[in-house]
Amino acid sequence: MSILRLWVIGSVFVAILILALGWFLGVQPRLAEAGASELERRNVAETNAAYEATLVELRELSANLPALQRDLDAIRVEIPEAPELSTLLGQLNEIAVAAGVSINEVTANTPQLVEPALLEPLGVTDLVAIPVQISALGSTEGLSAFLRNAQFGPRLMFVSTFTTSDDAESGRVSLTGFIFVLPEEGAVLPSVEEGAVEGADPAGTSTPTPTP
Repeated sequence: MSILRLWVIGSVFVAILILALGWFLGVQPRLAEAGASELERRNVAETNAAYEATLVELRELSANLPALQRDLDAIRVEIPEAPELSTLLGQLNEIAVAAGVSINEVTANTPQLVEPALLEPLGVTDLVAIPVQISALGSTEGLSAFLRNAQFGPRLMFVSTFTTSDDAESGRVSLTGFIFVLPEEGAVLPSVEEGAVEGADPAGTSTPTPTP
């Protein structure tokens, strides 16, 4: 083999070596940096898009805040943060007067925490039920109206049982049920008593209706 040919082969080898070193030491790191920069850019873009979507939701909530507050105020009338038994008594008296009957007994018993399993479909926790017994006297029509309006009055009430009776002068209706309290976060809660509110429907969809 001639010396010239050896020089040619050597030159080609050196050129290939230089190209390879240039790739690994120069081009490849730059491409890796470019790829990392592109990935970071995409991540930042996705993060910004998520922030923008959240900002849109917050703006919508802010615009709807007055309506949401009105809904919350209405719910707090039906299910307040405290028992508010004196308010309940006033509401029942107004219903009784409108129906032309008189209340002769209102009893509230020990509050009980509603079994959490009953609340899972509603997305609610820490709901407290207060057993109540109410008795009223009056005409059959008046008692029917009182029973109906007591169930669907300002305060949410689940009536589990009721009885009616007649005497020579007037009739009587006696009902047993539950009113509900949704305490504020951190409040001391009562214990759960098994079966305390069995069958109760806080949404009020299974409440019995009186017979006229």
